[in-house]
Amino acid sequence: MNHYGFNGNIDIKKGGRMTGRLSLISAVLAFILAVITLISPLRTGYSAVIAMSSSKKNDPAALSKDGFAVLEITLDGYPEDDIHRSTWKPITYTLRWDGQLLSEESAQIKGRGNYTWGQPKRPYAIKCDKKTDWFGFGASRDWVLLANITDQTQMRNLIALTLASKFNFDFTPQCRPAHVFIDGRYNGLYLITEKIEINKERLNIDGLSGDMLFELDNNYGGGEPDNFQSVMGNTFVSKDPSREELDTKENKEVSFNKALKNARDKINAFETGISQLKGFAEFSQYMDMDSLVEWYIFNEIMKNDDTLFNSSIYLYNDYDGLLHMGPVWDYDLAMGGIDRNDGKNVDPTGFMFLENYWGRPNWMEYVLKSKTFNTMVRERWKELYSSGTFEYIAAFLEVQREYLRKEYDVNYALWKNDGVFVPSDSFDEAVDTLKNFIVDRVNWLNSQWNDSDVTPEPVEITPSPTAKPPRTKAPSADPAASVAASPETAPATDPGASPEGGSKQPDPDRKGGNDDWIGYVLLFVGLTAGLITVSLTVYLIITGIKEKKLKSSGK
Repeated sequence: MNHYGFNGNIDIKKGGRMTGRLSLISAVLAFILAVITLISPLRTGYSAVIAMSSSKKNDPAALSKDGFAVLEITLDGYPEDDIHRSTWKPITYTLRWDGQLLSEESAQIKGRGNYTWGQPKRPYAIKCDKKTDWFGFGASRDWVLLANITDQTQMRNLIALTLASKFNFDFTPQCRPAHVFIDGRYNGLYLITEKIEINKERLNIDGLSGDMLFELDNNYGGGEPDNFQSVMGNTFVSKDPSREELDTKENKEVSFNKALKNARDKINAFETGISQLKGFAEFSQYMDMDSLVEWYIFNEIMKNDDTLFNSSIYLYNDYDGLLHMGPVWDYDLAMGGIDRNDGKNVDPTGFMFLENYWGRPNWMEYVLKSKTFNTMVRERWKELYSSGTFEYIAAFLEVQREYLRKEYDVNYALWKNDGVFVPSDSFDEAVDTLKNFIVDRVNWLNSQWNDSDVTPEPVEITPSPTAKPPRTKAPSADPAASVAASPETAPATDPGASPEGGSKQPDPDRKGGNDDWIGYVLLFVGLTAGLITVSLTVYLIITGIKEKKLKSSGK
């Protein structure tokens, strides 16, 4: 009788030992396959979640259809690593907002930033080939993509610029969160902003008549062209207009060197006046003190130690008038966003400028000795506090929390907490930390500056339902007028449709791809493992029955 199929006569004892070994090996194999069978569907389910996120992450039209903005950048035949801060590189771009095509043009790109340029998620500058109006902010060639990699909430610059728009600065950059793709690869959630520049749609001063924009930059300014050091030792860099713009044959008004000297002389006279304590009447001859009051109050709220005379301090010189503080810029580490200076950065109490963590040449240490200036600060604070400005920003933060929640998840899947200095366990916890800092900071400053017998009650207001700062100008045909009021509501339009008709659906299988194939492979492995396990189990049962019969017949 041929029970085993290899030869007709098998010794019973030998066959029993062979079967025993085979049974043991088979049992171990069956156990391993059973474990794979159980784990594989779990891993497949996890992979399916990742695949769904990746599918959305690689579909710009899907990301933009729910009231969000998506910017797709296509490089002109060179690798992404060829983008540097020193030179412009050609690109084409497509900008969608709320599922509609806003712009599709050629432009140039270069890197920007100092510390942030060294981070994995890099910031960029875009220069369009012609003036283009993004989001109704006003036509310009220049736009900025802030990466915000150090800010887990992705909201600090957005909140700061929105609050600044409620102050009396001559210009505050408008901004809008957007997903950014580079050569079809998802690169994360960015904040698209206007560039700080002289422009009738932005800082509306007359650069050709000698007005000039500067940055006080004690960190990096010494390496920039056309910088100078003031009498107190602060480094100033001219930002706009450029030497080339002022020294063209067409410009017959003021040369670059003459405009630079005019500003330098005023800055030195101002610093001499405050450092020698000559009094308010003396130093106010050179500085618009109302603008300095606005700038000081705003930055005490932010508690942004980069602004503690390190860098990112902008001011402009009116050639025929005074120096003016602003616009404000660079707040991704503000409002408790980095824990340094012995914890003072995350402490909502204490006057940042009086503590002067860095020991830089600090104007405010001297200016705050003026009773007139202190009175101006207190009066302006009472106006801001009683107007409901801070209630507005707290409510605006909550609107943004819901608006950014889904978008945050897509960004987080790629970048996790890379670069974050004060990480939280969740998006909501990070936003709560930010909100609590703002509320506690405002309350503490109010206890210091509001010495009225009766504290004015803040006006209870609800922020207008908008996903953009309140200063934003609406486009002529606003495609998302009520987006943030109900961010889950998608417009009843083709998410890839262009105004000219047709469909602009991008190819989700371009460079970058997604992880869908992992789920399919693991699903196949899991089903195969399950089939093998069942087959092997049946085989072992049949083999055991035959072995018993064989042993019985041999007795």
